[in-house]
Amino acid sequence: MLENVEVAAVCDLSAARAQATAERFHIANWYSSYKDLLDNVRPDLVHITTPPISHFPIANACLSSGLNVLCEKPITVTYQDFCLLRELANEKHCVLMENQNYRFHSSVQRICHLLSAGELGDIIDVQISLSLDIYAPGSPYIDQNVPHYAAALRGGIVGDFLTHMAYLAIKFTGSVQGVRTAWAKHSQTSPLATDEFRALVKGERSTAYLAFSGNAQPNGFWIRVSGTRAHVEANLFEPPRLTMRRLRPGEPAVTKLIDGIAESRDTLKGTIAGFWRKLGGISSYDGLSELLARTYRALETHSSPPISQEEIDETARLVDQLSAAEHTL
Repeated sequence: MLENVEVAAVCDLSAARAQATAERFHIANWYSSYKDLLDNVRPDLVHITTPPISHFPIANACLSSGLNVLCEKPITVTYQDFCLLRELANEKHCVLMENQNYRFHSSVQRICHLLSAGELGDIIDVQISLSLDIYAPGSPYIDQNVPHYAAALRGGIVGDFLTHMAYLAIKFTGSVQGVRTAWAKHSQTSPLATDEFRALVKGERSTAYLAFSGNAQPNGFWIRVSGTRAHVEANLFEPPRLTMRRLRPGEPAVTKLIDGIAESRDTLKGTIAGFWRKLGGISSYDGLSELLARTYRALETHSSPPISQEEIDETARLVDQLSAAEHTL
């Protein structure tokens, strides 16, 4: 629970769902129209968690009313729409943020600490790989009776994940200088246009390799940062497990043994910690609670938000570049 934070109202197109949510979480007001909500409630922050196609009109209405916005990813379907919202937010002196929760994931924060402490050396390469079984029984991605909201995105289902990969890449590579992409369809019987994506991003500090697979198993969201002194890797679906291999002096056979022991220790430690987190009912959305806490703290103290508008802009531009050349190989 966040201190000094009260949920003023909840809104859903389904009145029954909105009312049930309000009753479950003891929320005073509920609405089935966001326009009615904005007419009756003046919250300090509006959370937009609707499908991407509706982000722009809702955010536009909120900002026009002088309300701060925290929007689910992707913040808009097109980069041009984001630019319009950015200009409106500046005009109204409002906060406009995108939910980039993996920035504050415990493993990502640890990697950033290792980097700032000089333990990784200079970053040479970043690899971000997401595998998700989109064809699993009951998967919402292939339900032809109820099309998934990501179908409206450029890049389709893959486009639903580009934001996460984009901002993590930029975090380590710096400003983007060039992009190359490859799209493919592995499952020929799939109703989807593509289910595989690869990209090479050239940044000012290093390069990044991005990959999304709707077929590779097991599921995972891996980030690997390679430097001149060490490699560090984490599966963001399994917090807080992180493994590291350092550059060590001495006999190679001995250093490999030490690395293996250290990696086994880190894996066991992380696995047990993750198990206890699940037993304790801690959300698998590692990083989200930290993002929310920093956001509300910034609003309360009138300080800078945890994610700058420039960072959101860079992410939106990279997503636009990654999805611009969508085609099946």
